[in-house]
Amino acid sequence: MYRQLTDQAEKYLRSLYQQDDIAGELKRKLAELMAYGEANADAACRALKLSRRTLQRRLKAEKTSFQKVLKEVRAELAINYLRDARLKSLEIAMLLGYSNISTFTTAFKSWYNVPPAEYRQKFLATS
Repeated sequence: MYRQLTDQAEKYLRSLYQQDDIAGELKRKLAELMAYGEANADAACRALKLSRRTLQRRLKAEKTSFQKVLKEVRAELAINYLRDARLKSLEIAMLLGYSNISTFTTAFKSWYNVPPAEYRQKFLATS
C-alpha cells in the first residue's frame, strides 16, 4: 500500500514540475513530507534550505502563504487518495496530517462542498 501512496504522490508532484516559483517548490516538498508525517513549516524550510522568514517573504511576493499552499496540496492529495477504494478515511486523514476523521471531513467539505464519503461514493459509482 505504501508503494501505491508514493505513486499517487509522485503523480501529483509531476503535475507540479511546471511551476518554477517558490509556491511550486513548496508544494512538491510538502507532498513529499506528508509521506513522512512532517508537513509543517519548519520541515519545509529545512527541505527548501530557507529560513522561515525568507519563505514567508517569497510566498508573500507570490501573493500566497504557507497555509494556502498546504491547503492546496492537501486538497489535491485528498482527491487522489479518495479515488483509491483500498484506503480508509482514517488512513487518508492521517496521510494528510489530520489527527482525526472529523477534522479531515470538515476541511474536505470546505474545499469541495461535499463530505469525502459522498465524493468517494460518486467517484466509484462512475468508474
